[in-house]
Order: sequence, then C-alpha cells, then structure tokens
Amino acid sequence: MVHPTDFPPSFGFLKGADEAIIAKHQPEEATQALQEAEVIFLMDFNELKRVEQLESALASATAFKVMIDHHLHPTSDVDLCFSYPEKPATCLLLFEIIEALGYKEYIDQAMAECLYTGMVTDTGGFSYNSQDPKLYTTISELLNCGLEKDRISSYINRSYSIDKIRLSAHLLDNNLTFYPQYHTAIITMSQKDKRMFEYQVGDTEGLVNEPLAAKEILFSIFLHEQSKYTKISLRSKGSFPVNQFAKKFFNGGGHLNAAGAEVYASLAETTKIVLEAIKIMHPSHEDE
Repeated sequence: MVHPTDFPPSFGFLKGADEAIIAKHQPEEATQALQEAEVIFLMDFNELKRVEQLESALASATAFKVMIDHHLHPTSDVDLCFSYPEKPATCLLLFEIIEALGYKEYIDQAMAECLYTGMVTDTGGFSYNSQDPKLYTTISELLNCGLEKDRISSYINRSYSIDKIRLSAHLLDNNLTFYPQYHTAIITMSQKDKRMFEYQVGDTEGLVNEPLAAKEILFSIFLHEQSKYTKISLRSKGSFPVNQFAKKFFNGGGHLNAAGAEVYASLAETTKIVLEAIKIMHPSHEDE
C-alpha cells in the first residue's frame, strides 16, 4: 500500500498499516513500488493530482490502473474505472465488487475491519451521506465475518492523545467564529496553533462537524494552514451543497454535505476569500 501522506495514528491497528509506504517520507520507495507494479488500484480519489507528489510517478507507471471511487467527475487516465458517486463510501463499493466477483467468502476479520473503518470514516461516523440501506446490510455481513464493531469504534474514537483534546478545545474556544446571518461557522488553525499542541495528522479529524451541532448553523468551514497552502474542509447539514461551493470558488469538490479544496494563500488571505465567498453563496432556512 502506498499513501501520499501520513494517516492518523488511530488507524495503525489495521492490518497492513505498518507496512504502508508513505511517499512524504519514502519518496524513492513509493516511486519504485509504482514502477514495479503490474496492477495499481486507485482508491477513494478521482484525479491523479489528489495524490500530490505521487502524481507524476503514478501517471508514468505502466501498470494496469483500476480506479474505485465515489467522487464526481473521475479522471480518464485509468484503464478501468468503477465510479459510483451515489455510493456513501468507497469501501461499500469495494465490498460490492468483491461480492459480484464471487469472492465474498474470502473476507476475513482483518478485511472486514478495514472495510468497516472505511465506511465509518467516509460518512463521518454515519452522520452524512449515509442513508443507503445497503450500507447497513453490508455491515451486518461484515459482523458475520468477524468484525468487532465496538472495538473498532474504540480505536477510532477513544484513542486520542491529550494534546489532541487540548488542541480541539483551544480551536473551539479561540478560533471558532459564528456568522449567524449566513448560517455559517468558520474554524481556523494556524501553524502556530499546531506547534503549541504538537499537532499530528488526524488530530482535527471531525472537528469541522462540531459547529453543526448548533441549530442555526447549516454550513461549517475549517481552514487548516499548511506550509505552502491552506486546506479547506467543508461540511453542511440539510440540502446546502458544499461540493458546489467548493467547485465554484476554489476548484475543489466532494459530496453534497462533505467537500474540500486547497488555496495557495496564507491563512489570513484565505479567510478573507472565504468570507467573501459565503456572502455570495450561503445556506438559507430552506436548506434545513
């Protein structure tokens, strides 16, 4: 498994996680793995540019490329594409492919854990884009394969570091601004914030959802300052299309209630741009 960047430590329990090649830290090994592969599966992303520094190596790889994804507008730079935007999670689509090929009987406990974890995280803990009954019948089948759902939930939701909890408290107390006239909230996180609390990848996972607990807030934005750009995470409840917001203003994308984008500007500049954008496009009471 090759991954462009670090994944949250809380996923370290998954089988194969300790063998993953992280391109950010192992660029030569990642490139070599892609060059030597005969088949490459591209999971849960729709464009080669989404894998950042791996884009060039992936594009030049001669392997047969199979994309399995549920985002809109998949790239044509693959040999075989399973693209179903209506699916709530890529791991649900993967399960259905395994089932259709007649290999469901080979799903063991470790595989069931990986598939379930993907379904949980892709739907924000089943809080958005999670109405498909097939999602839950599949989880039932994974339980029969040995999935220990409560144990997985403990790994994902109850293995936080103290610094993570303190960072979340700091951001919600000091960096959260409500704009009730736009039914919108914005959380910002600077490089300084990250240094103060020894930030690790995954420490703000799910934080963008917190403002949506307020009845009048329909749109939540999290601005995460990186070294060269600012990452934008968007969430909504109801019918407000954050994927359209991301596409219109930032050439981003995603789903109805969960989307994202990147802006090559400072956190302060990005915040100004976002504020101008929400004045133009924001939820109303009709979106509840």
